[in-house]
Amino acid sequence: MSRRLHPCIPAAIFSVSIGLSVGIAAQQPKPIELDATTLAARTQAARSLVPLLEDVKKRATSTMNVQPGGAPPSPFTGQQSTLLAFTLSKRPPVDPRVVQAMDRLLKWTPGDRADEAQARLFDEWLNQLSLKATGLKLQTSPGACDTGCVVETMTQLDDTWGQSPRDRAEQRDGVLLDALAEAVKTIK
Repeated sequence: MSRRLHPCIPAAIFSVSIGLSVGIAAQQPKPIELDATTLAARTQAARSLVPLLEDVKKRATSTMNVQPGGAPPSPFTGQQSTLLAFTLSKRPPVDPRVVQAMDRLLKWTPGDRADEAQARLFDEWLNQLSLKATGLKLQTSPGACDTGCVVETMTQLDDTWGQSPRDRAEQRDGVLLDALAEAVKTIK
């Protein structure tokens, strides 16, 4: 014995599926509309942060790292007997997509929202930097880091970054690179 569906059932199923697809379409994220103040702050942030990628790129694309080194005191005199000491180390390779992202941002004109791909990459990089800057600032003061705080944290090489100026620059460049790598992974 075969059963037949009531003629209204297929129509009801079709109506429900159309309703669900309309509901899902309504839930799709809409592009973020930036007001003039936010856009101006992000443009200024881009003008301050993107040039920092020049040094990051130099460090990221070099394969060797040369640092001041040290030598133990002489076992005979008990004093330093080495005139010059340095340490060579090999840097781990940086993902080529991250280097390409650096190139794109360095060529990008900050504030050019028509170039959506670079603007979106910068926005995601800024979000990642905000997370990292907040982590750094939490060591000294509570609260999240806004765009101005991110720019201040990344452009001022103070004791937050280390003891010597060279350490500070390397630490900061490492954070900039890590944040860009995360942004590239997020955007894919």
